[in-house]
Order: sequence, then structure tokens, then C-alpha cells
Amino acid sequence: MARFSCKIGTPTGSMRAQEVEEASSEAARRSLEAQGYYVFDVQVRREALGGPRRSRAGLNRIGSKALLVFNQELLALIRAGLPILTALDLLGERSQQPRLRTLLADVREAVKGGAALSAALAHHPHVFSLLYTAALHAGEQSGTLVDALTRYVEYQKRILALRQRFRAALTYPAVLCLASGAVILFLLTFVVPTFTRIYGDLEAELPVATRLLVALTGRLREVLPLVGGGAALLLMVAWRWRATPAGHQAMDRWILGLPWVGDLARGYLFSRFARTLAMTLGGGIPMIPSLQITLGTVGNAYLTGALRPAIPRVAAGSSLADALGSSGVVPPLVLEMVAVGESSGSLGDMLGHVADLYDAEVDTRLTALAAVIEPVIMIGMGLVVATTMPRWTLALRPWRR
Repeated sequence: MARFSCKIGTPTGSMRAQEVEEASSEAARRSLEAQGYYVFDVQVRREALGGPRRSRAGLNRIGSKALLVFNQELLALIRAGLPILTALDLLGERSQQPRLRTLLADVREAVKGGAALSAALAHHPHVFSLLYTAALHAGEQSGTLVDALTRYVEYQKRILALRQRFRAALTYPAVLCLASGAVILFLLTFVVPTFTRIYGDLEAELPVATRLLVALTGRLREVLPLVGGGAALLLMVAWRWRATPAGHQAMDRWILGLPWVGDLARGYLFSRFARTLAMTLGGGIPMIPSLQITLGTVGNAYLTGALRPAIPRVAAGSSLADALGSSGVVPPLVLEMVAVGESSGSLGDMLGHVADLYDAEVDTRLTALAAVIEPVIMIGMGLVVATTMPRWTLALRPWRR
């Protein structure tokens, strides 16, 4: 007999850890499920292993694309009828990442010892998310592992594509802003002082506007180290504060409150919420565990905290639409489509439609942002240059005569 530490979901909608003593991890899972719990993860207690466990800190840096390729290949091998152990062997040999090969070797040993694939993968929560292992477990329980993997691969593709569109659309404006700021800073702190020294040696009388510009740039060079140091200190303090639960929630709430960026972030977050919930419900995971898993993947502490009270309301018998509406943060469009889905018995399909609508809205907003940001920055740089260079043209006239 061994002791297992289990992460379970209760019928009331809460999550907690519980220790059980059984012959194997599968026996521990079946025992808890027989008591009405939904089991998310089962792990052997460290002291029961007879020694320290191997550190897996180096296995945590496996990218989303690598995991997508892994899942696609695993799906193809299982769909072809290969046993799990053979599929894991082939994937380990094909993988070009040493970390992933080491991880798959651990997973294979666990499966060979009698653990289910989902339980073996759940031993690596920093690589394989709770959403992934729960979806696989539901597929194993219902005998539809291929369907579960297919749904998850499609979900992963959509989430990864949306994230890449976000990054691609925001990277160019960010680089353009940094380059423009660097050029303007170079003009004000290097070019203008150089001209100042030249005209000082010539003892030329500068126009009033040029003298004002010289005074401004001189003051800027004096305070620039202080401003740079203060900005770096503020960024460090803000970063440390955001690492606290209160700071994380306040910062996420502030982002959602921004005039235009907040709507963009809200569309992305609710698209992910709806798509994740649709995938878990479509995989046969009950409503309460599905909501718990989904809230763990939202990615915004403020929204997660606002939506969490909906879980006990649903467990108490409230409809999902009413429970989400009581949070005060869910858009009316989502509430209406969830209500229609519940009344028609097609909640998963309606949630998928919600995600598609928000994906289209996010695409439109990102395209508009990319179209607007470039001319705005160029106009700003032009104004700075137009304000700076004519002053030196005026200063050149007496010297030319």
C-alpha cells in the first residue's frame, strides 16, 4: 500500500487536496470517484518513494508549439492503433528536445507500472496542464481517448493561433514606438547639443526659439539619468507588486479598465473562457469540474476572482447564465447565448459560437490597431523633427551672411 496525494473537486464546487492509501494510483482514483469526487490529479507522496524525487525544474521550459506537435503525433499514433507504450517510445525517439525526451521516459515508466496515461502526465503539472490531463482522463473513462485528443488538439491550435495574432499585431507597434523614442532621444540629447557647441565656438547669436530649445535639451541631459533610474525603480517595484495576489488582481483590473485596450483584452479573455468551457463540456467533464478547470486557464486574476462565486451557485442549482450574470463582469452577449444554449441543450455549440465571435472581433481590433499606430508614430516623429530643425536653420542665417 502507498499513500497518494490527490487534488479533487467536491460536489459543492470547491477544490481541495486529500490523501488516500491504496495499492496504486488508479485504485486511489477509483476510490475517490466512488465517493462522488472528481479527481484532477493523483501523485505518490515523496516520502513513499524511498528517496528524493528527481528535480523536474529543467523540464518546465517546453514551448506551446512543441506540445502541439507532440499531441498531434500522439493522436496520429493512437488513431493508427498503436499501444500507448509503443507510441511513447516512438515519440521519445523522434523528439528533438532533450527535456521532452526525459519527460516522456518518465511518463512511459509510469504507464508501464500500471498508471493511466492521464495520471502519468499529471505528474508533470508544469508541462501538462490540468485542462489537458482532465480531458484525457475523461476520454479514458468513456473509451473515447482519440476523440478527447482530437478536441484538445483543435482547441490548442485555436488558442495558439489567437495568441500568435496578438503577439504579431502588438510586436510591430512596440518596436516602432521604441525605435521612434530612441531617435527622438538621440536628436535631443546628441544632435542638438552638438550644434550648440558649434554655434558657441562661432559666437553666433541664436534666435529666441533656438535658445529655448538649447535650454530644454541641456536640462534633459541633466535629468535623464535621474529619470531613467527612477523609471527603472518604478518598473521594478510595479513588477514585485504585481507578483502579490492583491497587486496581480489590481493590475489586471486596471488593464480591463483601459479605454480601447481593455475591450481588446476582454474579447481575448472571454474567447478563451468560452472555448475552454466548450472543450471541457464536450469532452464529458461535468459542469462543476469544467468551470474549475476553465477558471484556471482564464489568465486574468480579476476576472477569475469575479467569476469564481458562480461555481457554488451552479452547484446549488442555479443556471449557468444566471450564475455568470451575478458576477457583473460577463458581457450580455455571452449571457444571452449561454441561456439559449442551456434551454436548447446545445451549450457547447453556443460557447463555440461565442468564442468565434470574439475571435473575429479581436482580429478586427488588431488590424485597426496595426493600421492606425504606424501613421500616428510617423506624424509624431515628423512633428519633433519639424520643431527642432527649423530652429537651426534660423540660427544659420547670420553666420552665412
